[in-house]
Amino acid sequence: MALSNVTQTTSIGGDSRDTLLNWLKENPKTHGWDAVVVYNRGRANALLIQQYIKKLTAENYLAPIDGQIEGAGEKLKFFGIQLGLPRLSFENADIEHSTARVTQAITAGLAILQSEPAGGYKTVHSIMRPNGATGPTLWMDVDLLSAPGDVTKAGEVQIDLTKMTSLDTDLFSDKASAIHAKDFFIKRFKENPELQVYTLGALDKSADSTLAPQNFVVRTQPAPGATSRAAPNYGDGAVVLLVTLKNGTDGRTPTVNGDFRYLIPNDENGTRYSSAVLISNNVLFSKLITNHLNSVLPGKTLTPKTPTDGQGKPGHIYLEYTQGAITKPDYTFVCNGYYSNYIVTASTPLITIPLAGATFKAGHDAIDFSWVNKTFPISMHYHNTRGELSDTHSDETVTIQTNLNLASTLSIYPDTGVIHFEQEDVVDEQIEIDMPRNHYAQNLDRYMNDLRNVIKDNLFEFTKSLTLPDINTFLLRNLLFPDNNLMVLTDAHVPGDLAVFGNVSPSLTSFVIEPEQAVLNPGSTRTFRVEPAATVTWSVQGLPGDSHPVGSINDQGVYTAPTAQELEGRETQQVIITATGTTTRGMEASSSTLVSIITQTITLNPVFSVTEPEGSLQFTVAIADERPLQWAMKDPGQGGRLEPETGLTTTYTASPLQVSGMFTLETIQVTDDQANMGQAHVLVLNRALGGQVDVDFAQAASGKAQLRFLKQYGADLTPVPPEKLTWTLLAGTGSVDASGLYTEPQYQVTGFALITCAFAREPDFEGAPIPVDYGYTAIALPLPQYSGKAMKYP
Repeated sequence: MALSNVTQTTSIGGDSRDTLLNWLKENPKTHGWDAVVVYNRGRANALLIQQYIKKLTAENYLAPIDGQIEGAGEKLKFFGIQLGLPRLSFENADIEHSTARVTQAITAGLAILQSEPAGGYKTVHSIMRPNGATGPTLWMDVDLLSAPGDVTKAGEVQIDLTKMTSLDTDLFSDKASAIHAKDFFIKRFKENPELQVYTLGALDKSADSTLAPQNFVVRTQPAPGATSRAAPNYGDGAVVLLVTLKNGTDGRTPTVNGDFRYLIPNDENGTRYSSAVLISNNVLFSKLITNHLNSVLPGKTLTPKTPTDGQGKPGHIYLEYTQGAITKPDYTFVCNGYYSNYIVTASTPLITIPLAGATFKAGHDAIDFSWVNKTFPISMHYHNTRGELSDTHSDETVTIQTNLNLASTLSIYPDTGVIHFEQEDVVDEQIEIDMPRNHYAQNLDRYMNDLRNVIKDNLFEFTKSLTLPDINTFLLRNLLFPDNNLMVLTDAHVPGDLAVFGNVSPSLTSFVIEPEQAVLNPGSTRTFRVEPAATVTWSVQGLPGDSHPVGSINDQGVYTAPTAQELEGRETQQVIITATGTTTRGMEASSSTLVSIITQTITLNPVFSVTEPEGSLQFTVAIADERPLQWAMKDPGQGGRLEPETGLTTTYTASPLQVSGMFTLETIQVTDDQANMGQAHVLVLNRALGGQVDVDFAQAASGKAQLRFLKQYGADLTPVPPEKLTWTLLAGTGSVDASGLYTEPQYQVTGFALITCAFAREPDFEGAPIPVDYGYTAIALPLPQYSGKAMKYP
């Protein structure tokens, strides 16, 4: 059975696009910044995937971690801990800071917690074995950084795991080890610090335009409701870039309780949009539109003006012509008058129509041009040649009145993504012509339309088409994302600020593999594809240093995972699938994804634990989806209890002291509705240990381990001769002989071997009970994982 894909949680909080647009109508919302760029965690995490895989396959790759963390009377030892994909979430975010949480599942390896009490015997306290897809997990709080820019870059948005501010993990069952874990992982991360830095975007200023960025501030914002653990969108949120453009000044940082909403619309349950950009009302009108109009209509003065409401709060900036006019020198119109032989010439040396009072304002999806109730007198001379009659001359005043409200509707050129405004046509009623006499009779309309065309040809011919290429430059060349991802514009609006909604997606020069992650059982299959569609060649490889079989993938992208036998006893394996080929634009590209193969659908942790009578332990189940789970003690139980008996976690409480034996072994089971089962074992110590079992892994490569039983005599631990000992395999696989030599099964398996030792000493006097000292060890399998490692166990 193939497990489900790892999917992205989508935002279902927040506002619809239309609700956001209505809010944006109220007043400027960029808090004085020139631009605001927002993209959600789904896209941010997609950007992390390719970077992580590149780090995995780099020369100084993310090698598995060995080591130990020491606590008070305890020591946690790691063997081959592999950290999985970093995933970004925002449950701890607020708009006033740049805090986020990075989650990394521990996908492989082993963690053994040893008890080292002062003056007591060392023992194995618990064994944790990560599941390849579902943890255990590290949770690291980090601040998204604005890395310094240079001559070409305004800066980068980075995550640096070496600069984590806090760390939590469910890798350990004890608090002491968790406290020391942060220092341990920071130290390991700093061994190759460049591998712990991830880039989430950059602002480039080499593409010169009005919107070239100067600097930016990064903030993080949770999606509405996403800070509640019970919320379906828990952890969702966005990266927010507050941008200052060239020659601009910084704005104000939004506050938690301020008027700054989550800007990514929740349309289609949060799947339609993953990013948004606001270009400030000030930049849109004072720079972009002003620059365009000044270039096509020079010599006129457009003045930005800011209205205020009843409380004095500034509204959206608009543009008003304060100087300049439409002019037409040497105007002449010649046409027939009342009779065909009457030729009437209307002329004036200069028509001047002042533009003062004409405005450009933001509408909902348009820029509105308003020029209302403006009256302009024109002194016109009429020369009428009347055939055989004498000519007549007259001077009269023609009055032009404008009542113009024209909307320039926004659209997007699909091939280029350039934002374009197209002005609606002027109708005759919007430019009224009044004159004392009708010199042209049936041709009057021709004369009036010719006068109207003075305005149309000298004004609206230039304002009819308003194109803003700088927006496209900003989105495609200034706003950069890793691996050729781009901000792909899907729709735009001008409620006041320019609001652009879309997605951070592969550009036409790249593609990505879907599904972006998959979890499979041994021998199962999964079909992969690339988006956008492209001609590709598929390949599969293991992680660096892993020589085990990796499965196969055919030309159609159908991947077949290695079989359980090929896994050779390992519970998990990860492989990298790569698509290499040519995009629709003929560009060479490649993309990779990570596949986890796991043998256990359900994994319990810790898989082995030790406690005392009436002691309590917590267990956690890892599963790849949200199916119902049922906890129970395996029959015949020994009196232990589980509470609760459903869900992902439970607490085990051991039975009261049993005087009949040294050890009580119990098995915890959890099952799902498809008959899959996971197990964990608990060893209850009914009395104090009488000795310590040491393990020598010198023969681990050949599947053997030598055990010794040591007792405290004076200041030293002294080995007890093998002939005095009785070894017992209490649980697990393999065998142990009388000399204490443990041999694992020929066919390697995961799990563990629980081995006890009894040392029957001489009675204190004849007829006295024979005193027996006990010890135990738990060995996580398979043994070859310890080969070549200098270590003591426990």
